[in-house]
Amino acid sequence: MSDSDPPRTTTPARWPRTSFLGRLHPADQDALLRLGARAEFADTRCLLRQGDRGRHLLLLTSGRARVEVDGARREPLGIALRSSGDLVGELSYLDDRPRSASVVAVGPVVARHIPAPAFDHFLRHHPVVNRPFALLLASRLRAADRRTVAASYDTATRVAGVLYELAVADGHLLVAHTTQRELARLVGASQVSVHRILRRFSRAGLVGTRHGSILIRDEAALWAIAVRAANCIT
Repeated sequence: MSDSDPPRTTTPARWPRTSFLGRLHPADQDALLRLGARAEFADTRCLLRQGDRGRHLLLLTSGRARVEVDGARREPLGIALRSSGDLVGELSYLDDRPRSASVVAVGPVVARHIPAPAFDHFLRHHPVVNRPFALLLASRLRAADRRTVAASYDTATRVAGVLYELAVADGHLLVAHTTQRELARLVGASQVSVHRILRRFSRAGLVGTRHGSILIRDEAALWAIAVRAANCIT
């Protein structure tokens, strides 16, 4: 997110525009979805485990998963959410090093298990996909940079920033598909603090809360809160 990012539209789509599949041409989407084998994961099951070896990728086709790393006391720290259309496991695919984070199912997840050689073959025969893949890597690098800087922000700014990042089109609405508990883990704050901030945002007309998700009512206002602190950093 930068201070020049415009609020997004709510055009309905099969795959979120910001997801890897959402960046691809329909023909490339179809070819990618034919790769590998179907894999199903129950709630709280680990899709990928930090420290494990392996170069295969997982393409999420339904459900959501939380990316987390081991904290200082070995307790998991949530750093991102992935949802339908997202690709995970890309770093180990590229450098053949152990997984840098775990990916855990948040509710039932269905994915395509794609072996590294199959993805190599896919990229060779669909070279136009190399740019979306590079954009995926760039966006996640920028997100990691933002998390580093955001650690110095107040909780309300961090909540606004994460909600902005998670917002996706759901029909003609913008929705962040996360619970308050998950949101608290992502911003590194207590659930009580996050609940208090969401109530404040709700009274101001910025968001609405509902079971399992948060409705974004005023994305532009959230965006302004999220970038306010960033504008003070040189």
